Amino acid sequence: MRTLLRSLILLALAIWVGGLLFFGAVVAPIAFGTLMPMFPDPAVGIGVAGAMVRNSLLHLHAIGLVCGIALLVLCIAERVTRATRRSIAPQLVLIAAMVGLTAYSQYSVIPRMESLRIQAGAVMADPASANPARLDFNRLHNLSTSLEGIVLVCGLGLIVLYARPEPAS
Repeated sequence: MRTLLRSLILLALAIWVGGLLFFGAVVAPIAFGTLMPMFPDPAVGIGVAGAMVRNSLLHLHAIGLVCGIALLVLCIAERVTRATRRSIAPQLVLIAAMVGLTAYSQYSVIPRMESLRIQAGAVMADPASANPARLDFNRLHNLSTSLEGIVLVCGLGLIVLYARPEPAS
């Protein structure tokens, strides 16, 4: 039972943290560095790249929320079945933070960014624009990036916690 629970915990962590790393290191840079310049009209290019990144992030968040709920259940199950002797409080705090921040980004930040993107229209192609909708979008984009970074750091912290050896009985 211990091996099964630990394997499922590590699988959920690998999927979520791996997805975050893949998104930040591959999806977003390719969308804006390779895909966007393929369009002669910058407004179209940024729109296509933004849609790809937004949709990828929405899927990543959905996967993260499923993994987060699974992690909470598995972590508690590990303790209840006495498959671990360690305290699960640090893990629960990190998982709860990851789930909470992901849900906040998914259901609050991204929808507001989408509304501002629509409101700003073609101005989105000009990063130096002083359009209020563009400025608010930039602020929310920075918030979104920070939230993803915090979730990633929490996930890496969980990996470290699970890599530690069990305490002696």
